[in-house]
Amino acid sequence: MDTDRLAASLAAKVDAHRIMQLTLDMVRIPSPPGRERAVSEFYAAELRAAGLDVELDSEFPDSPSVVAWLRGGNGGPALQLDGHTDTVDLPGPEPRFEAGYIHGRGSEDMKASLAAMAEAARILCEAGVQLQGDLLLTAHGRHESATNETLISLIEKGVHGDAVIVTELGGKDLPITGMGLVFWEIRITGDEEGIHETVAAAGAPHAVMAGHRAVQLLQEKAAELARIRHPYLGAESIFIGRFQGGDYFNRMPAACVIGGTRRFGPGCRLDEIRAEFAQLAGRLQAESGAEVEVWLDGIEGYRVDENEKLAKALLHSHQQVTGAKLPLAGTRAAANVPHFVHLAHVPALYYGASYLTAHSDHERVELAQVVRAAKVYIHAILAYLGVAESSK
Repeated sequence: MDTDRLAASLAAKVDAHRIMQLTLDMVRIPSPPGRERAVSEFYAAELRAAGLDVELDSEFPDSPSVVAWLRGGNGGPALQLDGHTDTVDLPGPEPRFEAGYIHGRGSEDMKASLAAMAEAARILCEAGVQLQGDLLLTAHGRHESATNETLISLIEKGVHGDAVIVTELGGKDLPITGMGLVFWEIRITGDEEGIHETVAAAGAPHAVMAGHRAVQLLQEKAAELARIRHPYLGAESIFIGRFQGGDYFNRMPAACVIGGTRRFGPGCRLDEIRAEFAQLAGRLQAESGAEVEVWLDGIEGYRVDENEKLAKALLHSHQQVTGAKLPLAGTRAAANVPHFVHLAHVPALYYGASYLTAHSDHERVELAQVVRAAKVYIHAILAYLGVAESSK
């Protein structure tokens, strides 16, 4: 069977209006982290109507995960398409379609990609295509909170494919490697808290001044890390995004909290990053006399072989749909590919509609890019899973 020809004929059935309407319907359902039930139930109903076998995993009742199967007939591998249902908990633009773009909070990140997944699956169901392996669609919440406990739970239960397309980020390149990401906080407390500056003991630890010294040490480390570079990814980094301390102009500060991110290359372990921050905290405490604690959490970087079957399927499918080659790349963003690589131990790659306005005040996604993604998903599903000869 000519799989490319079949895929092209099915991709021609992608309905841009249907994708646009489904995206807007989901965008109009608020779904900040921890409050995704309404959108999950709506999406599950759409997939069920499309012909998939659907269930809601309600281990987290307010954040149920959608699990939908299109079973193949020949015991082949399972390919998973995965996305998240939640959005950042911030106001967004009015949901609307205008001048070729879908606007609204969650449009680009990432309800349009969920709609593209649904469109690809719907077309395969309606065409009666018999895949040689199973197609699995999953949609989970609590992603934007950076906790991802819903996805982690699914993986721990064995609900995952043998390969995964995470339908996030854009389709301008194929990231085969990604930085690890840690969120960190340095929490500093003095021993004379909340008293007037004039009665504080001479030389008493000053939480804000200790925080200032922490920033200096972090900047020194950042300069050192800037010299560590990785193929496709560039330099490692420390970013400071938060500095808070004190509560009044003439009171000794009770505390200072500094927070940010640390991005590091594949092969570096979280324990190494913990040791790095523990060393910094020890030095800061010795110099300042203040109490210093460090909290951090994150996920390690990844790399997928460019000759992996999934990578070849996506590269081929993108070229079939667009006529252009998809360049290999790396990503400094840390979404859910590392969870599948490190926890499920399966190859996973990003391929989505676009990622230009995610989290912004003017979030929007170009409908043409969502249509392109849906067509590539159809091609990639057929290329990876194969088609039984009995398919129409």
